[in-house]
Order: sequence, then C-alpha cells, then structure tokens
Amino acid sequence: DGRPTLFILPDLSHPSDFVRLANDAIRECDAVRRILASSLSASGSDANAAASTADDGVQTAKRTLHLLDDISNIVCTVIDAAELCRSVHASPQWRRGAGDAFGVLSEYIGNLNADDRLYLSLRRFVFMDDDDKSSSARTGRYEGKIHDDLQSTVLARLPPEYQRMALAMRREFERDGIHLTYTKREEARELNNVIVGLESLFTNNITENTKFYDVEGEDMVREVDRIVPRHVLGQLVRRTPETGTSDGENSLTLSSDNMLSNTLLAHSPSPALRREVYLQSHTSVPENLDVLDALVRQRHLHSTLLGYKSYAHRVLSDRMVGTPQKVREFLDRMERRSDHVFRRDMEAMLEAKRKVEGTSGGGAIEPWDVPFYTTLIKAQRQHQRWTKDGGGGGSGNDETDETSQFMEYFTIENSIDGMKVLVSELFGITMEEAPIPIEERWDVDTAATTTAQQPSLNVTGGMRKFKFHHEEDGPLGTMYFDLHPRDGKFVHAAHFTIRCGRIRTDDPSTDHINTKNDHQLPIVALVCNLSPSSSDSQTPLSHSEVETLYHEFGHGLHSLLSRTSFQHLSGTRAAMDFVETPSHLFETFTRDPGFLSRVLSKHYITGLPMSKLRADHLVTSHDDFRGLEVRTQIVHSKFDQALFGERPCSPSLGGCTSTEMFERLHGEADVPFAKGTHWHSRFGHLVTYGAGYYSYLYAQAFAADIWMSILAPSMALASSSGAVREGGTKIWREMLVHGGAKDPKDMIRAVLGRDSSVDPFFKGVS
Repeated sequence: DGRPTLFILPDLSHPSDFVRLANDAIRECDAVRRILASSLSASGSDANAAASTADDGVQTAKRTLHLLDDISNIVCTVIDAAELCRSVHASPQWRRGAGDAFGVLSEYIGNLNADDRLYLSLRRFVFMDDDDKSSSARTGRYEGKIHDDLQSTVLARLPPEYQRMALAMRREFERDGIHLTYTKREEARELNNVIVGLESLFTNNITENTKFYDVEGEDMVREVDRIVPRHVLGQLVRRTPETGTSDGENSLTLSSDNMLSNTLLAHSPSPALRREVYLQSHTSVPENLDVLDALVRQRHLHSTLLGYKSYAHRVLSDRMVGTPQKVREFLDRMERRSDHVFRRDMEAMLEAKRKVEGTSGGGAIEPWDVPFYTTLIKAQRQHQRWTKDGGGGGSGNDETDETSQFMEYFTIENSIDGMKVLVSELFGITMEEAPIPIEERWDVDTAATTTAQQPSLNVTGGMRKFKFHHEEDGPLGTMYFDLHPRDGKFVHAAHFTIRCGRIRTDDPSTDHINTKNDHQLPIVALVCNLSPSSSDSQTPLSHSEVETLYHEFGHGLHSLLSRTSFQHLSGTRAAMDFVETPSHLFETFTRDPGFLSRVLSKHYITGLPMSKLRADHLVTSHDDFRGLEVRTQIVHSKFDQALFGERPCSPSLGGCTSTEMFERLHGEADVPFAKGTHWHSRFGHLVTYGAGYYSYLYAQAFAADIWMSILAPSMALASSSGAVREGGTKIWREMLVHGGAKDPKDMIRAVLGRDSSVDPFFKGVS
C-alpha cells in the first residue's frame, strides 16, 4: 500500500511481526510446492511423458526452474531481512524477533532441501533422468552427463543461464543429501538444525558480549587518557550499572570494544598497557570455544553423513578451487612467494623495538608489539619520504604527524562523494540520497517508543539511503549505509542482502510482459563500524576505514548491477571464492593516486584536495608490511581449513583443540602468538565463511590482475573519461551483470581477454 516499513517488508511494524511473516512465507512456499507436486502426479512415472515435443519440454523445464526460484525468493525475502535485523537493530526486541524468524525459516529450509518431490520435479521436467537406478540417485553426485536424446534436446535448448540454474539446484539438493534414505535425511535435517543454532549462538556471543576490565596505575591511566579522551572513551566503553565503573587517577575501566582495543594497541608506546589490552581483548569471548568445538563436530558429522570426507570437502565442491588439496597448494604457493617480504617486515619491527625499548623489550616481537611498531614504522617511513621529496611540513619530530595528516583528508562525506563520481565515470550511474522514514530505520530503538513519539525522534545515527539509476537501464536498486558502532550491533563490516534482484521476462508460468525494467529491484545494506558518529559528517576517518567502506561498496554494487533471471543466482550468490573479486577491485580505488588527489581526499577543514605527492606517499605506505598482512591471512586460512578438514580440530572427534591448532600454525609460520589467547573465538568468518576464508586471498589475485590490466592504465591518464567508461562497462557487462549465472572463470577471462595471473598481486606485495 506504499507505507514505509522496515526492510520494505509488508506489515513489518513490530518485532512479533517477523515470525508471522516467516509463517506467511512458509504457507506461500507450500502453495508453490503443491503446484509442482500436482504436475508430478499429472505426468505419471514416465520421465518422457512430461514433454511430448522438445518445445513442450523446454517450456516445462523453464516453468519448473522459475517455480523453484519462487520458493527460494519467498524464503530469502524474509530470512535475509531477518539476518540483517538480528545483526544490527538497535532494539533487543527486534533482534530477538528477527532471530526467532531466522530459526523458523532455517528449519524450513532444511525441510525444503529434503523434499524429494521438489528434487524429482527438477530431474523429471528439466533433466529427464528420474530413474532411481542412475548413478546420481545412488551417490548424490550429478556428473553432468547426458543420458538420452530427449534430455539432450531439452537441456541443450535451455538458455545458458537456465542450464546453470538447473545444475546449481540439482547439486545443492544432492549436496544436502536428497539421495539418502528417509531416515538418513531426517538425521541430516536434525543435524542441520543444531548447526544453525550453534552458528547463531557463536555470532550472538560476539555481538552481545562485551568484556570489561580495569587497568591499574597512574601511568597506565595517563597513557589511556593521552590516546583516547574521556568523552570518546565514554562512547566506546558503553557501560551499564551492572558492569560498574572504576574511573579515577589510578584505575580506569576499559572494554573489549574493537575500535578502542585497536587504537590503544596501535598508538601506545607502553608495552605494559599494550600487553594488558591485547590479552584482555583476545580472551573476551571464552564461551565461544565450546560453541566452536560443537560447531566443528556437528558440521563434520553432517558432512560425512552426506557422503563427504569433511565439511571442507562439502563446501569446496562448488567453488572455483574445487578441493581442500587445491586450497593447500594455493596457500603454500602464496606463502613461498611472499616469504622474503614477510621476513623483511619482521626484521624491521625487531630493529625498531630494540631502538625504542632496548634490552628491556626482549629479543622477540610479541603479538601486542605488531600494531604499535607497524604504525610507528609506517609513520617514520612516510615522514622520510615526505622530507626526501621536498614535501616540507610537519614538526620533523613527531613521527605520527604525517599519519594524522592523512586522516584529515578522509571523511564519510568525501567517501560518499567519491562513490558518486566513481559510479558515474565507470558506468554512467547516478547515486542519489533519499530520506529514510522512521519506520525504515534500524539504528534507533523504535520498539521503545510509541507510534506518536516516533516522528519526533532526534535521529543522529549513521544510517543513509541511496537510490541508483542508469540513463538507459533505469532504476537499479537501493543501498543503505549503516556506518557507526552501537550496542548490540554486528562488530565487523559486511554487505547484507535485503532483497535480491531478478528478471521475470521469460517465465512460461505467468502472463508476464517483457518491458524495460520489469524486474525485482535489489535492496542491500552496507554495515560498518567506523569512527564513532558525531553531529558533524566531516569527522575524520582513517584511510583503512575508507578502504573498508569501499570494499563493502564493491559487494553492494555487485548485487545492484547484476541482472539475472533467477534471484538464486543474483549478485553475490556466486562461488564464494569469486565474490570477493569486485569488493577488492573497488577497494583498490582508495589507493589510486589520481582518484585520491582528484576526488576522494579533501581536507575536512579547508576543503583542499590532497596533493599528488601526498597521495603517492599514501599509496606507497599501503604496501608497507604487506608481507606480514599476507602471512597472517595465510595462517587464518590454513586454520580455517584445518578446523573443518578430514581430521577436524575437535577433542570430541579425537583431534586437538582449536586453540592448540591456532597456536601451532602461528608457530610454523613464525607469526607472533600469545599463549592462552583465543582470538579465533571472535572470528565470525568461521560461521559465514567456514572452510572458505582463503577466498579473500584467492579473489585478491583476480582483482589485482583486473585492476592492473583494465583500470590502472586509464586511471593514470589526465584525460581518461572515455577509457575509464570503456573499462567500467567491460567489468559491468562481462562480469558484474551475470552475478552467479555464469562460470566465474569465463567471466574473468572475458574481462581480461586471457586467463588470470597472480603476478600483479605479488607486484603490490613486493
């Protein structure tokens, strides 16, 4: 009826509405299931009876695929919104309501995946091979072989996207155990329900639980005050009466808040304070160790029941890389090629530590040393470059002077203005801000106010809303920004899909008319935890925060710019080790000297752009300690693979603990580790990217190649608007537009004109 609602879901005005909408979605899906069941009954048991002619077979196959996508779309419209709401809403009531709906629909999805009538519909009407004696029925592995002339005619005559949808749906059914007996399927469904509960518990513990601790001594308190003023500390240590306080000259209460911990670790020269902050923040969610052990166990039992050697084998079966062995080979190759740079980085830190701390600092780099000395050395190197190139400025004594001056050029407003310029120059797209009615906001606790009070709420949170439009393609979709931390909010940065896009112009089950823009427009949200919000949108950001924002923006554009016939293949619903490619590609713009000095960086007081010289220095400084960064990513990726491999890290399965494996891998890689800590208990990617964390490095290699080959040459030209648009159009039309509807290797090859190479990535690392 046009009234604004949360997540654009009809009649979602109260937390209790979420479960009602989930049940409504179930009823609507069940109606579609009955349509497919009726078609099965009408066709009898003969696979060939579904289509007397090839043309009839093609139309029936298309109709079946669209109905299956309808089920996916109905469920995802609610569960995707629930996933976002339970992760970000300011109201505990809304988070609980969304969590309940998420649980209801997660269990229902398990039922759908075990519905042999849906599976039989796919095989009978699309693959024409519903013979239970087939190898697929016995093993649950479709090999993609053509079994008879009719199947060859139907499958081959489907458009490529429909073929990919058919293969994706079949493999998903079979990967989830549809080939098992009824008893085994029920066992798998129960295991999956347990897994969903453990995943939610792990995530909620990270989001909801904050550790408070006191630092003692006048020197420690003075050091904290020097780095973080008390009024800012009050925003970061959001205490309740139950947590108590201990703020004075000799004692100060801190919390495990990420931003606070990272700031103190990066800027405090006090080894004692750094050690205390590190140990406290890296042991802040101990309850997740048992949750993780249970999750590893249940994922392994579930995967082996389905016929896989491990959870990693199951996850990687539909990824570009294919197998755990290929992941190991990739990570080992990346480690060998970056080893000399890593060793150089470690030696630079050790040398700096000896100069600063002398013999009292010991003979090794401790994990709490890494943030401080990397920050210090980057600042020193930047100052040296600035002085060498005749930049002048700065005191010449304060080694953090140049780093702080970088921050003065980045704000949220500058970053968003840069995004507007970027989509215009690359794609001819306009990005226009739109007002957000109070009913659509999730950064305020509307559940705690009456309907009459809501219009007068003074909202100063970090939410923004933008609509995207192309002069030829018309409206493209909506993107929300939720940029600042608050109580109960997801603590990392992420892109959330609220509604996937899809085109319904070739659907035999409807009287659909093929008209321009006749499709479901996508809606997405970018969630970050940038510097605390203030009334001034020009509050400075660090360059790393801008990188994070543009990384998530790349994910958002991937969702908005895809145009697929099926929401199941829309946007980022592609191979996990490919979907990070657009995000890393757009992150790279924040390190392009021309884009920095021309568009992205303007001094927050004077409005003057960053000089080309300073931009060059910023880009150069980004490569400082890339060897250490890559090595750390490799360790985390190897840990992720070990955790979910054939010999999983679970004492209940006869393996070592996750903490023991985490420590062992750090030792083998010579990356500093503090015994007794368990950072991985806050490693949210183990839920969302389990057995797939390597994807970040994998996709970085693709992004670096595309950047160096397609975009960097045109960005370097003084008058390059035509070349930039040409490169942007190629990336959109050959890659982003397809979402998951085309093989990623084919998309990358179409953009590059050749197979990809890792050499451009290592050029940046070295």
